[in-house]
Amino acid sequence: MSVAHVLVILTLLADGQMSAAFVNTESAAACEARAGSVGAVLRQGGADVKQLRCIPSELRFVRFSHAKAQSAPRHAYELILGEASLALNPQTSVAECEVFLRRADASPEVERVCVTSTQSLEMP
Repeated sequence: MSVAHVLVILTLLADGQMSAAFVNTESAAACEARAGSVGAVLRQGGADVKQLRCIPSELRFVRFSHAKAQSAPRHAYELILGEASLALNPQTSVAECEVFLRRADASPEVERVCVTSTQSLEMP
């Protein structure tokens, strides 16, 4: 049985904030295929892609909408990325998230980043 994977896409916005987008996929192979095609489109469009990573996760995200991306509200999150783990902690703002991260203990097993996203977690 294959484990669901999430494609995490981190891009740097013009205002200097890190933006996160998430693509739900059903397997590692499907995720890698999407990463290749999405990465090519983003780079061709001039996006400053910082990271494309497939992570096994059961988290499910509301689908990203290109049509609504400019007008959709942006949510601030602490994004925690590990080799086989993905966590998202809502924050009141990116600035408060960054203060929190400066105070938090660093761990070599995970990467912690403050991001904004138009997406949110799907509720079961």
